[in-house]
Amino acid sequence: MRSDTRAVESTGRAWVRVDLLVAVIAAIVLLPSSLAVLGDPAFRPEPFAFAIVVTLCLLVHAATFVAIRHPLAALAAADAVVLVLVLLSQTAAVPTAFLPSAAAYLLVVGQVAARSRRPFPMLALAGGIGGAALIAVVEPHLGDFRLGTFVGLCGAIAAAWALGLVVRVRRDQTEERATARVARAITDERARISRDLHDVVAHAVTVMIAQAEVARLTRDDDPARSDASLAIVVDTGREALRSMRSTVAPEAPREPLPTVDSLAALVESVRTPSVRALLEESGERGPLRADAALALHHAVREALTNALRHTSAPVVIDVRLRWLPGRLRATVTDDGGTGPAESDLGSGIGLIGIAERVRLAGGTLTARPRSPAGWCVQVDLPVTRSAA
Repeated sequence: MRSDTRAVESTGRAWVRVDLLVAVIAAIVLLPSSLAVLGDPAFRPEPFAFAIVVTLCLLVHAATFVAIRHPLAALAAADAVVLVLVLLSQTAAVPTAFLPSAAAYLLVVGQVAARSRRPFPMLALAGGIGGAALIAVVEPHLGDFRLGTFVGLCGAIAAAWALGLVVRVRRDQTEERATARVARAITDERARISRDLHDVVAHAVTVMIAQAEVARLTRDDDPARSDASLAIVVDTGREALRSMRSTVAPEAPREPLPTVDSLAALVESVRTPSVRALLEESGERGPLRADAALALHHAVREALTNALRHTSAPVVIDVRLRWLPGRLRATVTDDGGTGPAESDLGSGIGLIGIAERVRLAGGTLTARPRSPAGWCVQVDLPVTRSAA
């Protein structure tokens, strides 16, 4: 789960970084160009009009930054700014609708296509084409080039809109692949558990029934044979329990089931001179079912492993257990170390299977990035309080 979550988060952040970089470059390139046009003695407007036009240019560039998070609000603001620029060209000697900064409007249209759902992308395209038609009709500086201007503006708007649509499709495909991978991992884990437990239990029960039947039939005539059959029943039952433990914890099939006390040794095992691992427990302990304790142990272990695998040392890892009314909350956090570590170890679906085990034990597991760095894995499990 953590690797898949990282993949989706990193993909989303990559798009945001690209969007932000494009908006910054547009502001750096287009805004000075607009100021240069306005400063040309042939086009220089009156001081009051100059201040208004510069303010509008700043606003349309600000809309490109707002569009990264709030594309619809940015589109409304950009539409209003461009409309005012078009109207200003009727009274000013400057073709304000064609200032370089007006091209930033294309970034806003692209963001709406990339980040909004139907019908808003189509409305953005229609609004852009409508704006192009308005410019071609009312702009007094175009002369005989109105049709060509309209076609050119429509082409630019359509290109920005199509590029945003491509970005959205790619992002959706990435999220769909991650979702499908999670679903497949959960299904595979369920199938593996069910298949293994079925084989273990079916074989053991078959043997136990047969031996119990022998013990029942020979109880009076051959007590020794009856006792031997009962001993086989006991041994088979114990072996079945060991086998079921190995199904859930194959790395330690003959060891007792993990408990809350086992977490201390687990945390201790990851401590090194460059890894500071802390365990803190608060609240009054309550009885935790065996399956919940096992799920807790595996979740904490996987979170510790991921913290070591995905961060560069030195790193600080905190494991906190909080006993709350009716539940136990375990939180494993890391500080991100000195940065992310490039690692191709692991399948990328470790916590997905663990999350399914936690769910089957009646709990929930969540994993999320922390700010400014690091990750947090939280497990909530039910606790049965004893009657007073």
